[in-house]
Amino acid sequence: MSRSVGRLVGVLATLWYVVATPPLVAQHCGVERWPIKTGTDADAQRVDLANPRNATVAELTALPPPHPIPPSGRFGPTETTVFVVNATLTDYKFEGGSHGDSDYHLVLQDEHGNTMIAEIPSPDCVGSGSPFAAQIASARAAFDSKFTATSSFQAANVPVQVTGVGMFDFPHGQHGAAPNVIELHPILHIVFDPQVQGADFVLSLSSPTIHLPQGGSSSISIAISSSVGAAPNVVLSTSGLPAGVTSHITALGGGTSTLAVAASTAAATGSFPFTITGTAGGRSHSQIVSLDVTVSGQVPASQEWEYQVISATSEQDVVDQANKLGVQEWEMVSVVRLQGSPGWRAFFKRHKRDF
Repeated sequence: MSRSVGRLVGVLATLWYVVATPPLVAQHCGVERWPIKTGTDADAQRVDLANPRNATVAELTALPPPHPIPPSGRFGPTETTVFVVNATLTDYKFEGGSHGDSDYHLVLQDEHGNTMIAEIPSPDCVGSGSPFAAQIASARAAFDSKFTATSSFQAANVPVQVTGVGMFDFPHGQHGAAPNVIELHPILHIVFDPQVQGADFVLSLSSPTIHLPQGGSSSISIAISSSVGAAPNVVLSTSGLPAGVTSHITALGGGTSTLAVAASTAAATGSFPFTITGTAGGRSHSQIVSLDVTVSGQVPASQEWEYQVISATSEQDVVDQANKLGVQEWEMVSVVRLQGSPGWRAFFKRHKRDF
């Protein structure tokens, strides 16, 4: 008898839970230009995720918008570019309700009072085929770790660095909208208080090997480019050079320096790895270089190199200059895009000539 009563109580409890528990609210996602906003459009693969461009709120809000705004295609190059913007996050909200699209709506403002919108879609509203899906989810989690967004605007007034894809929205009275209604949509990365965390950088070398005869000298070029924020003032140093070999670093400007090494006539021959280190803002990055010291006067021509660095204003300019140098037997070793500008820097080497 007690067992039957127990079963009856269990059934009643289950029925009460089903009746009393409210149904889950369906996820509301966007409609207007939604594939563009989440990277599920046919042109999403054209977005250059590998080369984000530094920009200001003023620069972006001055860009000419398309007329008309394409409902499904991307307006290049703005909507195929990833921008990095440093600004103040003034306020934010969760766009919920029956008319919301579940985005986090962020208002960015510069020191002159210019504003624009940046938005983080809900990961549940981003198709699995989007090349932005993982970064959107990461940005959303980063925001949740700092703030709790609700359906009402809340003040923040904190400096942020926002990385996102350019997108022109249809105007409908959005709070904080730019005059041209440009947005960073979706946000792919967000850093709070970036000046506290500091900028970061990358070291690039014109060659991983330096060939150096006893009693002689040689050099390579070092390029510094930013990976987060503006390129910091990087201090370069070397360590691990063998006895009898000295180094000297000369800054050339524009993030480029020359490392010159010289060997005494008594320097030991052989291959010696040493380290080039760049330090700035509490961060440091290193590159290992192989130093090949040979007997004076017995260096095969195939092991002697000379180097040069060129600056270019565009990809086509890099190609044009590389073709001209190729006629003179210069070989391009590497090319670096300069952050925050349309410029490029390329490194070339060739066998040293006897004249």
